Amino acid sequence: MENINEQDRMIEEKHLEAILSVLNTRLSAAKTESENQREGLNDIRRDEFQERSEPVLRNLWAAHRFEDLVHLSQEFQNAAEEEKDHASTLRLIFTLQKMIGSPYFARVDLAFDEDEPAEEIYIGRQSLWDDEKENLLVYDWRSPIASVFYRYGTGPAAYMAPAGKISCRMLLKRQYEIQKGQLIGYFDADTVIQDSFLRRMLAQNASSKMKAIVETIQKDQDAAIRDEEHDLLMVQGAAGSGKTSIAMHRVAYLMYEGLKNPLKPHHILILSPNTVFEKYISGVLPELGESSVATSTLEGLLEEKIGIPVQSRLERWELLCAEDAHAAARREALEFKSSPAFIALLDRLAEDVPNILPYQDLSYAGRVIASREEIAQQLSTRSSKFPLAVRMRRMEDALWQRVHALRPARLDELRMMAFRMGRGEEFARGCSIWESGVLAKAIHSVTRMDFTALYQNCMNDPVYLKRLGYGLSLPQELSLLRFDPQEQLALEDAAAIAYLQMKLTFGESSSEIRQVVVDEAQDYSAVDYAVLNRMYPKASFTVVGDVHQRLGGTADLRFYDMISGILSRRAPVLLTLNKSFRCTREILDFSLQFLPDVQIESLNRSGAVPKILYSSQLGEEIAACRALGYESVALITKTAHDAEEWLKKMNPSWNVRLMGRHAQPGDVFLVPLPLSKGLEFDSVLLLDCDESHYGTEEARNFLYIACTRALHRLALFCDGEISPLIRSEV
Repeated sequence: MENINEQDRMIEEKHLEAILSVLNTRLSAAKTESENQREGLNDIRRDEFQERSEPVLRNLWAAHRFEDLVHLSQEFQNAAEEEKDHASTLRLIFTLQKMIGSPYFARVDLAFDEDEPAEEIYIGRQSLWDDEKENLLVYDWRSPIASVFYRYGTGPAAYMAPAGKISCRMLLKRQYEIQKGQLIGYFDADTVIQDSFLRRMLAQNASSKMKAIVETIQKDQDAAIRDEEHDLLMVQGAAGSGKTSIAMHRVAYLMYEGLKNPLKPHHILILSPNTVFEKYISGVLPELGESSVATSTLEGLLEEKIGIPVQSRLERWELLCAEDAHAAARREALEFKSSPAFIALLDRLAEDVPNILPYQDLSYAGRVIASREEIAQQLSTRSSKFPLAVRMRRMEDALWQRVHALRPARLDELRMMAFRMGRGEEFARGCSIWESGVLAKAIHSVTRMDFTALYQNCMNDPVYLKRLGYGLSLPQELSLLRFDPQEQLALEDAAAIAYLQMKLTFGESSSEIRQVVVDEAQDYSAVDYAVLNRMYPKASFTVVGDVHQRLGGTADLRFYDMISGILSRRAPVLLTLNKSFRCTREILDFSLQFLPDVQIESLNRSGAVPKILYSSQLGEEIAACRALGYESVALITKTAHDAEEWLKKMNPSWNVRLMGRHAQPGDVFLVPLPLSKGLEFDSVLLLDCDESHYGTEEARNFLYIACTRALHRLALFCDGEISPLIRSEV
């Protein structure tokens, strides 16, 4: 690995010793401070316990004990501050311990003036400040000056600082491998050697969680990570191009304290395709020294918005793959409900609601307090700046004001009636309450909306649908769009109901979210993006995906034009990444047979040629993977049902488990195709590669997804007629 002479190595080792000395001193001081804070907290808790035990608490709220209450409140506040400081110290200890293992990974020597010596800039995952010399010993990888490492070779270079563009000349670009505080090796980087370093790093086994990639960020990846000019950053990347890593490192960059307006954890939301993927990416931000941020799935957001359980993407996939009499209808309905035309239909429905409400005269005590004509006129006012649901609630308030004005006289009438019947005051008031209940039900029929019922009535009325959808590309058979509410809503119907709800109410979220990251973006529909746009109207978006990895239907780069049009953010930009860093050259070449018109660069890392085997050879292949030391082996099936069926046939000695179940070291995972998206494994064994599972043109995407999950080894298993999409030699 090295291309440095022995004298240089001694200098580098001495420098590393000096940095480690500073870190160990800081760590020792932090541990002492932590111990003192812990003892202080114990004293505070002991005092609190004693104070809570004293008789003073029994009468604490008495007027003459107010000073005691103030004192106790101050004690609680002090304890909270001490807890916060202690937590901060513990985070510092964690950071210092990580830095001692590997304090930096790169160095650049930059000359800013010909008459001045070059500055040695060491770059690590976190910064390290020298209190004595009052300068940085290690620069955070997110700092502006560190960008030259990712974007330039030796020669002229530049970076953007708060004061503007800084030009310089890079005299040295050096990369290190430091493990457990020991200098393993280093080199002065040029393109060839850097690719060699990348290949060696990527040849390592896959981890159960995504790792940070600060040492190997490429120039185009760095440009995406540091982008601050666009409120909508879209990244189209080939399988293994680092899309998710870019998204996670971009989040860490936007939280960097060196920025003008750094984001806090509560400002950021990451949307993941499923909970398995959420766990996979959960360790990246802590590894980079940042707090974790909120993650969710779209179905989780929809459930929170409409208050009804929503099916997961995996559950929808199972329905779409089920081959029965309704399979084609389900797919056609989903295609329409995923399109911009469906948004147009929902917009028309929202606009038409005032025309289809069940208006009626509203009466109280025999008097009409609002005629149907008056109600219709008020609710159909299009010039109002308020959404319909808001106008309804305001009208409801006005109606009850009219009722309140009439209520005293009506109560007198009821008292007279009760007197004539030989009843008392209680009877009169009971009648008044009953009348108010009847009236409330009548008022609510025109001032409260059931968005699920509104959507259902529209979808289940073909005549109304045809009129509403005039000029739109509706399915020929409108009954395909029929909606019957279940305990769990289909994802596309839940999105439509949420969109209507936000369209007809204020729609804007009070959330503090300022950055939304959407991963596996190609699997979100037009309506999904419309919902996100209304949920987070003030947020910027980072959208990463691959149109060739879409589950269900086909897409091309125009898909991003659709996203841009719906989200409508300032200065949208699309970056394309065509280089894969995951698979070996042989696996990538094999996978590209499913995308004949797509060009993807390989890092040129060599490995075994993919094989096509019989199911009877599965045990041998699993044993071979274990013999090679592979830590993650995935048996990928098309559906969760297929995975369950395969599990029944597995030899117990193979230690095969379903993805998501409690795992043990050495386990092999059965993974349904949708859950494999975004993940990577040392070896992939793709099951059921027959025509019945992968026989349609749409299955090209599915095979491409499955095959490109593999880092080092790929085998396909088939006992019957192999899929016509698969060629054994490419």
